[in-house]
Amino acid sequence: MKKNSYFLAIIIIGITLGACSKELKQVNTNPNALEKPDATTLLSNTIVTEFYNNANIVWTLGNGYNQYMTFSQSYYDQPTRYSPVTNEPYWIPMYEAARDANTLYTLAQTKNNPLLQAAALTLRSYAFAQLTELWGDIPFLQALKGNTGVYTPSYDSQQTVYMDAGQGIIPSLRRADSLLKANPSGLMEGDVLYSSNTGNWRAFINALRLRYLLRVAGKVNVAAEMQNIVNDGALMQNSSQSGTLALPTVTPYNFVSLTERSGDFAVKYMNSTLYNQLQTTQDTARITTYFTTNATTPAGAPFNFNNYGGMPMVVDATEAQSKQASNFNPSFAKGTNPALIKARVIAYAEQEFILAEAALKGYISGSNSATLTYYNNGVMGAFAEIGINAATAANYLVHTGVPLDNSSQSSAMQQIITQKWLANINNGFEGWIEFRRTGYPAFQTGDAANMNNGMIPTRFLYPTSEQTINGKNYAAEVQQMGGKEITTYKAWWEK
Repeated sequence: MKKNSYFLAIIIIGITLGACSKELKQVNTNPNALEKPDATTLLSNTIVTEFYNNANIVWTLGNGYNQYMTFSQSYYDQPTRYSPVTNEPYWIPMYEAARDANTLYTLAQTKNNPLLQAAALTLRSYAFAQLTELWGDIPFLQALKGNTGVYTPSYDSQQTVYMDAGQGIIPSLRRADSLLKANPSGLMEGDVLYSSNTGNWRAFINALRLRYLLRVAGKVNVAAEMQNIVNDGALMQNSSQSGTLALPTVTPYNFVSLTERSGDFAVKYMNSTLYNQLQTTQDTARITTYFTTNATTPAGAPFNFNNYGGMPMVVDATEAQSKQASNFNPSFAKGTNPALIKARVIAYAEQEFILAEAALKGYISGSNSATLTYYNNGVMGAFAEIGINAATAANYLVHTGVPLDNSSQSSAMQQIITQKWLANINNGFEGWIEFRRTGYPAFQTGDAANMNNGMIPTRFLYPTSEQTINGKNYAAEVQQMGGKEITTYKAWWEK
């Protein structure tokens, strides 16, 4: 039976047992089922759950929200035209992952295993970060208390989710790093991410800390903590330490494109926002790595940007639009470039772009020279992440529009965030989240094709299960939006 958030199964079992308590004298047990949670299984399952679901949702929905991809047919493209949707298929596994990570943390404490504790705190934090950044205020402090009888948890503000001293994302990641700093070696079976490499775990944890500190920087003074992270030096040094996971090539946890129906693969096209950026900077390496030539290009034709194309947000693409736009590279269907079909949570390149922005804004020391160094590192790392060699990346750095313009903070910010956006193709909803935070790069609203009154949403609707299972608390939260749930309600850190 699939486990639901808030221990829905426990509610059903509890009601059933209560009704049958007079007759039920003995309980049969399954000798093949674990009566106590197993740390090895919990750890590996939680890691795979978070990474796989990130990869799955980006291919089916996130790339559209991030404006990397356009669906050509209205049968498929309503969500990516910003139709108000709940995205419940992502809400449920993220709560399940948060629950399992929390169970793992408790188990790790009884085992006195600092490395396992740190991993559990990190995985719990990431799950809750995904939930609050996609939905806003969420059930949080009470959300994992189903085993104590709390089945209808109240909603907490984004500020609480990020900053609560006991369970908040940033304090939990801080505690995770402190555990590993004090215990620099250890072993945890089931670590399919870093094989108990404490240094890699610290780098992963601190990259996530930097991400979430930057998210809240408009509301909280983050400079001291960011500088401490930099001074401590426990950060990713290159793309080999990126938070990525190689998925199997067969179901159920493969990168979804490998087993996708050919018809579903064929309706995904490069979005014109992405095409314009790649063309403007003459980014031949990434356009050929991610996409194939359009239908009008003769076989064997030499490279030309005119042989590629992007599709704007449309209801149903015309024949001309479909022929002019590019599909994803066949390697996404055949797995011939393993670097492309990894599941990603946070990469070295993103860390460097975060540091570039932090230096630009004075959160960390170094000013313009540090900003430039981190920016260049980010570009080089983004190319390395998808298997493009350093010489090609270095050549791209001298293309028109690519060298960092430090003449003003706004010009440098636009370049930093745009390059971060390019680096985060196929990484969840990061492009959309960063657009909401910064306004970069300029997204198209879609005009008549937009199903959200011409606006780009700032959140998903809460799942319908919340209205039925947790109706009272859901209704209280909706009152904060004016009595009707909307997709443009901005939570704590957004502009």
